[in-house]
Amino acid sequence: MRKFLPAVVLAAILASACAPAPQRLGESERKALRSVAVDANVTKPPEPFYLGPGGGFGLSFGALGAAATEGVRAQERATLVEFVERNGVSIERIVLEEFTGALRGSGKLRLAESAGDATIRIVIRQYGLSIPNGFSSNLVPILFVVCEMKDPAGRVLWSASDRISTLGNPVEGRPADEIRNDARAIEAAWRAAARHVSANILKDL
Repeated sequence: MRKFLPAVVLAAILASACAPAPQRLGESERKALRSVAVDANVTKPPEPFYLGPGGGFGLSFGALGAAATEGVRAQERATLVEFVERNGVSIERIVLEEFTGALRGSGKLRLAESAGDATIRIVIRQYGLSIPNGFSSNLVPILFVVCEMKDPAGRVLWSASDRISTLGNPVEGRPADEIRNDARAIEAAWRAAARHVSANILKDL
């Protein structure tokens, strides 16, 4: 495990950019906000992160091993994209719904029906499925979300981010052969991850 586990963790970290520095919402700005809107246009990376059972083996041999096995991982990512799109599973919709629901439930800010005094934009930096360690046959969801609130002039009022990676993943893993062929299971895993990430992000609001 000493070889495989770091490779799995490193792959997940390197696949996403570093988290931006958070910015807290000032009390004067909070008092001035009558309502905020959440932009329905959620952005995501061109492809998901995917590391299935056995996928960490090549990574444990460094750059040469990673290059030699990249073709297999690329095909697995393409297969995942095709499967979720064909079955109507949208990570953008999932994150938008879970974040908006969490914000509404928090009562911290009033949600506008259309335009508000500020707009929150959601960016998905990373999403996908991964083994939690090199010897596992289960998959857990991977998710990294950044939120930013701007006023109509484009000034950043608040920003925060949170991620779920392989280590300490709060979502129970499912057997890879089972979840890869079950669109509802994939959606449930991503939704659980989005719910967890949204709650953590809103702690800083």
